[in-house]
Amino acid sequence: MIFGEQMREDVVVRLLEGQTDLETSKFLDRLMELSTLEEAEHQFLLEPFDRSVALVFQMFQSSDLDPWDVDLSSFIEMFNERIGVAENIDLPSCGRLIRMAWSILRGQASSLLERQERAFEFEEDEVWDFDAGWETEFDDAEYNFSVGVMTGAADEVLPSIFEGRIHREEGRPVTLGELLLGLRDAGKIAEDQRLREKIAKERREAHAKARERFSGSLHVEDLEGDLRRTWEALKARAEDSGSVGLSDVAEELNSNSSSIEMHEDQIRVESQVTAFVSSLFLTNRGYVSLEQDKGYNGRIIMRDLWDGSDDYDQLTEKLHPKSGALEA
Repeated sequence: MIFGEQMREDVVVRLLEGQTDLETSKFLDRLMELSTLEEAEHQFLLEPFDRSVALVFQMFQSSDLDPWDVDLSSFIEMFNERIGVAENIDLPSCGRLIRMAWSILRGQASSLLERQERAFEFEEDEVWDFDAGWETEFDDAEYNFSVGVMTGAADEVLPSIFEGRIHREEGRPVTLGELLLGLRDAGKIAEDQRLREKIAKERREAHAKARERFSGSLHVEDLEGDLRRTWEALKARAEDSGSVGLSDVAEELNSNSSSIEMHEDQIRVESQVTAFVSSLFLTNRGYVSLEQDKGYNGRIIMRDLWDGSDDYDQLTEKLHPKSGALEA
């Protein structure tokens, strides 16, 4: 037995409509909890029948339970049977049960009225808030015109629409066709502007990358020092004939570079610029001669004109005795 001898489980099962097995009932936990409360109303009754009925009725006084889960017709049948066989009727207990049954009946009636009111509200919303859709936004004339355009029946009328004048508050009147042409030209201008902005943005990004890559100066303005270093690189790489390629001189300058402020790519570019510019000045001042092999991208060759001289300062004094170091 679930509730012990003070309760009648068969009464509880009959009152809970549709609950054939009390052990699997969805109300079992609530019934067990309520049966242990000392201040619960069923605790003041003596008969197991009265206690069982009161237990079920007071459980459904909670607003979160549906009062229609209580079978009041079964209560009436069982209550009549109890009155018929009872020798001494406990009128206070009977009155208490009838009052509790009336509370359940009142809850059932209230829920029924609420359901009916919600049904009426739903019907009213369906009638008055009906959305007819896009069809009600157009009249027959607009519909017929659209059909005529799609089927070709309005081909004769369309040219006159574009020729009509549109009056504005200021300026000359224009046709619809002119407005469309103006919009097309404006779109083309806007597209050209977007293209120019895109090109300008790409150019700015390219310049930023270039500045980031070559953060230092590509060429330090030290002409006399560059001439000396280039001439010494020529002597270091010169063959027996006293000639050497310009690229070899640039490689020699690159290997001798000790700059720590530039990256490897910057140092290589610096060496190439120094070798090329210095070769022109050395040729102009009579230190070397320049030749280029025939063909596309022919090799540039520097030839030492003073193969017997190994001292740059002495050779400079010999070639330019007055200035010592002439500027170009």
